[in-house]
Amino acid sequence: MENQSRQPLKVTDVQVTRETLLVRVRHQHDEAAWQEFVYYYQGFVFNIARRMGLNHHDAEEVVQTVMVQLWKKLPEFEYDSRKGRFRSWLCTVTANVVKTMIQRKSRDLDRLTPGEQEELASYLHEIKPTPSDELAEQEWMNYVITLAWKKVQEEFGANEKAAFEMVSQGMGVDEVSQRLGITTSSVYVYKKRVTDRLKLEVAQLNEVLD
Repeated sequence: MENQSRQPLKVTDVQVTRETLLVRVRHQHDEAAWQEFVYYYQGFVFNIARRMGLNHHDAEEVVQTVMVQLWKKLPEFEYDSRKGRFRSWLCTVTANVVKTMIQRKSRDLDRLTPGEQEELASYLHEIKPTPSDELAEQEWMNYVITLAWKKVQEEFGANEKAAFEMVSQGMGVDEVSQRLGITTSSVYVYKKRVTDRLKLEVAQLNEVLD
């Protein structure tokens, strides 16, 4: 399997059910299915690893390791939604990889200088070995919203996107109106238009992915 970077691959208009993708990706020679899988899930693995306390470099390493393990395991994986969500299983795989990393780094402590030992021991102590269900759910919601926004934002004009982003960041409607040179009623209309489209896309992605 070729190494995959964390940057999303350019996959356009992927219309595939979760079950269909998981069936397709079980065939290791289906490169298109694998690219779709990586596009949808690698960012979530990275975010979970970061929320567990890993630094950027270690989180990247975890993503690579998880993807390699999934590439090997998925040919034998049988998806059954009655047994739980796929993202929950993905979190379990990620947590196991993080635990293995912690164990490996802990064994290296004796090879370090006292100062390095203290720094690494402190870093490892801060890592949460098992992500909570609440953390995983929150991260999934944030991740799906990000995916949805990347997909739909090109459907809107510059002022529509800017108005939505400014209001979402807490800026008042009057200030947004002044900055963009549009009426306050336009700000409300743009915000609702983008919000409605985003909610629809989030619902569709949740149906497709988990």
